[in-house]
Amino acid sequence: MSLEFLAGEGGISLLDANPGLFIWTLITFTVVMLVLRAFAWKPITWALDQRSLRIQSDLSAADSIRKEAEESLAAYRAKLAGLREEGLQIVAEARQEAEKLRARMISEAEADAAEIRRRGKRDLELARDAALADFHRQVTDLSVTVAGRIIGRELKAGDHVRLIDESLEKLRAVP
Repeated sequence: MSLEFLAGEGGISLLDANPGLFIWTLITFTVVMLVLRAFAWKPITWALDQRSLRIQSDLSAADSIRKEAEESLAAYRAKLAGLREEGLQIVAEARQEAEKLRARMISEAEADAAEIRRRGKRDLELARDAALADFHRQVTDLSVTVAGRIIGRELKAGDHVRLIDESLEKLRAVP
């Protein structure tokens, strides 16, 4: 049943003040409050206090974890920067070593080229000297043969040496 229906039939009116009902409601409320205070209030406040303590400990643990994470992050960043610097230093050292190696290889190649040129020049001089000596020998043989035919006799060993020396002197004089 609705309250309007009851109020319309002369039943209960919400705006009517009934002193007896008011007193009994007040007594009942006071008794319930005393019973609650005696038996339920302490466990409820204890549970609320425990919950508050747990929340505070969780907040402090979260704060310490956050601080540890920030310290770890700072250490990681510092280590990363150190590793980056170390990597750059390794690259720079490798470049220096490569430059030294390149310079050493160039100087060795230049030294080898100079040695090859020197040997080539020496071999050329030796070949020229050998060719000149062969040429002198052939000229001498030819001169001796021609001289022997002209004179019509064989030359003696002393004549032969003298004739060779004269021929060599004449050849040296020719540019």
